[in-house]
Amino acid sequence: MRIFLACFFLLFYMFCSNAQSDATRTAWNQAKELCNKNLYLEAKPYLLAVYSEMPRPLCCYWLALAYDLEEKRDSAIFYYQTCIKNSSKPQLAAWDKLIRAHLRQLDFETAYAVAWDAMQKYPGNQVLIEEFKEVCLWSYFVNHLKFNSKYLSSTQLHPEYTIKTITEQQLIIKNILNDKGQNLHVANRQYKGTYELWKCSYNNSKATIDIKFNLEDHDIDRQLAKQHLEAKEVYNNQQKPVHIRLGALIALLPISDKQMLDLLAADLEAIRFCVCTEVNTTTSKKIKKSCLKDRSEMIRATCEILDVFK
Repeated sequence: MRIFLACFFLLFYMFCSNAQSDATRTAWNQAKELCNKNLYLEAKPYLLAVYSEMPRPLCCYWLALAYDLEEKRDSAIFYYQTCIKNSSKPQLAAWDKLIRAHLRQLDFETAYAVAWDAMQKYPGNQVLIEEFKEVCLWSYFVNHLKFNSKYLSSTQLHPEYTIKTITEQQLIIKNILNDKGQNLHVANRQYKGTYELWKCSYNNSKATIDIKFNLEDHDIDRQLAKQHLEAKEVYNNQQKPVHIRLGALIALLPISDKQMLDLLAADLEAIRFCVCTEVNTTTSKKIKKSCLKDRSEMIRATCEILDVFK
C-alpha cells in the first residue's frame, strides 16, 4: 500500500510539473510574440507568469522595459539588475537601461556610480561611454542651470519646450520614448529666428513629428558666452560633486589640444577619461600617446579598443 501511494504521489507530482511547464512554455511563446512587436505592456502578464518559474535574462529584461514604460522605476531597476545577475553573458542593453532608470529617478550619484562600474567591466563600449556623459550633463544642467527635471524624469513627448542651448535639445530628444519604448530620430532642424523646429520620427515609422524649441534668450551668442563662463566656474569648483563638474567640462567641449593636455595632468581619473574619449582624428599624436599610456588601467583599456587610437 505504501509503495502504491508513493508511486501515485510521484506520478501526480510529475503530471502537475508537466502541466505547469506547458503553461509556462505557452506564456513564454505569447510573451515573445508580443515583445518582438515591442508590445511590452501587453506582454507583461505573460512575462510575470514565466518569471515565477524561469527568471531567464530575456524575460527579466522585457519585464524591466514594461515597468520602465509605466514609469515604475524601482521595479524596472530590480528586473534590469536581475537580468544582469542571471546571465552568464554581457547584458549591455540592460546596463544601459539600468543607468537611465536611475537617472530618471534623479538619483545622479547612483546613476554615475553604475555607469562608472559598467565602463570598468566593459571598457570601450561607446553606448556606455555616451550614457556616462549624459549622466554628467543632466546632473550639471538640472542641479546647476535649473533645467526642468521633468524633461528627464518623464519620457513623455511635449509639443514644445523652452531651452537655452543645443545640448538641452539633444538631451530632451534622447530621453523621449513612445509606448513601445522607441526613441526619436531627428530628420532635420529648421531655425525660425525665435525658435527651432525639429522634424523627428520614431524607429521604423514614416510619421513626422514636429517639436518646437523656444529659445529663452534670442541672442544666441550672448547665451553661449554666459554658459561658457558658468561651466568654467563650476568645473573649477572642487567642492562640487564630480558628476556635476564633469557635466560642466563636457558642456565646454570641444576644447583645444593644449587644454586637453592640461586636463590629462589632472589627478581625477574621470577627468582624464572624459578627455581621452573625446579624442578624434584631428587630435594630436601626443595626446593619443598620453591616453594610451595613462596610469589608469581602465583608460588604457578603453583607448586600446576605440578605433580612433588604432
